[in-house]
Amino acid sequence: MSEPLITRNALLNKLATSERYPSVPSVAIPFINMANDETTSFGKLSDVIETDPVLAARILTVANSGLYGFRREIKSITHALVMLGWNAIKMIALGSLILARMSDDDRILFDHSTRVAQIARFIAIEANLYKIEEFAVVGMLHDFGISILKTLYPNEHAEAAKLSIENAVPLHLAEREVLGVDHAMVGGWTLQAWNLPETITESVARHHTYDPDDYHARKTAVIHVADVFACATDYLGPTYEMVPEVSPEALEVMGFTNAELKDLLIAVMKMEFEPIVM
Repeated sequence: MSEPLITRNALLNKLATSERYPSVPSVAIPFINMANDETTSFGKLSDVIETDPVLAARILTVANSGLYGFRREIKSITHALVMLGWNAIKMIALGSLILARMSDDDRILFDHSTRVAQIARFIAIEANLYKIEEFAVVGMLHDFGISILKTLYPNEHAEAAKLSIENAVPLHLAEREVLGVDHAMVGGWTLQAWNLPETITESVARHHTYDPDDYHARKTAVIHVADVFACATDYLGPTYEMVPEVSPEALEVMGFTNAELKDLLIAVMKMEFEPIVM
């Protein structure tokens, strides 16, 4: 069997020499450290945010978006911390710093990603899961690998997109055919190299290759279903993306009956999604 066009080492070597994605944004490093540290204090988080007006504005943008649906506008970081909590703000900061790059590259993909984030958060709440904001962040970043591939391997990824359209197959399957790997794994490798928490990187990497035995299976299941629901709502995913099938194993891990899943989809179809301007 021939070696795939893209391997983990090949990708990381390209990242190291790329001007567009050379490394994790330096401003994100404190948030990566805090995301890996459960003892991070409220005051430390607030101090880091307040030193970066652009980051503070991004956090307020996300906090006031349809992802949370607050009726009253959140006007300050202090207000956001009170309303959302320090863990939520920590996760929003981490996700928005990386997601902002995607908004410059592909607005349709960006809007799809924020939609998946909102749906994932809703499903996690309905399933009575904890650390809800991690689901939203993984939703934001689940397709980050597409941006990486379009930047580092533009011709090869364009070939995969063409194959997806011509054969009417989901993009991730076409990517595997052309590249030997899909955008989910590429996104996971990239975020792992940037030292993001495993709870994020593993679910990003596996949202198209669901494994019920994986340690983070439940989180990955939520992202997998949220991605399918987001594509199903009105095809606001990439224009070439087909609506993928829902993994039966993912549904089993989530514990929803078919009737409950149908009710979830109906609720999602009624959601009002607003684009986020980063």
